Amino acid sequence: MPGSAGRIGRVEQPTESAALAQWDAEKPRLTVLAYNMLGVWAQAEDVVSEVAEQLLKLTPAATEQVRNWPAFLTTLATRRAIDVLRSAQRQRTDYVGEWLPEPVGQLALPEDEVLSRSMLHLGVLFLLEELSPQARAAYVLHHALGYKAAEIAEVLETSPDAVRQLLSRAGKELGHAEAPSSEASETWSLLSHVVAAIRHGDAEGLVRLMATDAVLYSDGGGKARAALNPVLGAQRIARFLVGVERRNPGRSVFLGEANAAPALLFKLHNRQDLVAIEVSAGHIQTILLVSNPNKLTHANAQWTCCTGSGRRVPRGAKFLKSLLIQ
Repeated sequence: MPGSAGRIGRVEQPTESAALAQWDAEKPRLTVLAYNMLGVWAQAEDVVSEVAEQLLKLTPAATEQVRNWPAFLTTLATRRAIDVLRSAQRQRTDYVGEWLPEPVGQLALPEDEVLSRSMLHLGVLFLLEELSPQARAAYVLHHALGYKAAEIAEVLETSPDAVRQLLSRAGKELGHAEAPSSEASETWSLLSHVVAAIRHGDAEGLVRLMATDAVLYSDGGGKARAALNPVLGAQRIARFLVGVERRNPGRSVFLGEANAAPALLFKLHNRQDLVAIEVSAGHIQTILLVSNPNKLTHANAQWTCCTGSGRRVPRGAKFLKSLLIQ
């Protein structure tokens, strides 16, 4: 457990044990909360570990004054995440190409829905990058945890009116980011048709699946070949995806879930490409393509092959067998 090395050579106080027990119980929720703030799982884990270190520095008197441990730990994690995000946003300005959030597979996420599942979607996390650290914290606390303005104000050490202004501006900028308009079955169906069209080099078929003004964002981070700028429009996206397939023939395709939503994983030799989509009015509005190998560490679990004789698909998507590559 984080902080254990610092306790060697001294007697652990009962209040300290109680504080760490509370931290351990809240750790899954705090990690997802910090991930919502940062978009990088390892950074979220570091934030939560640092919260444990903060607890070890509390005096027994301060520990005994805590009346609501979940709220107290949420405050510590949020404030630390804001500090980390400020530094991270400065570093991301030097990133090669588009910066996309790190996809996270189902095994990394808590089994119970500790936060709103829709707030975990890659498309939502990508949009949250447009917000200032304080605005992002307010938005996440409100939409993921249901915090009211007065509760958020205590966390951010500001006024409820200031929080309402943050939420209002963020809402106008992001729209309904917290509520994807498609059902999982619709997303599975669209992804299966994407695979079929790509494999058959059917650019026009891809165009029909997308909104006219669809956008593709590709993240290679300078470590994998990727489009450095957004690909705009259904026609250009279709040509891009078909071109990628032609340059990488024989890729295996896997179905699974990333960030609590359906996704595809293409594999060829040492390269992997994760594809997630956002759907609007029955068409693909946004495609997020993550190819940076450093960002796929936590996305490799629970993927099932959808090509070959022994193919399997995730629970809730078995109807895809009739739609996948023949």
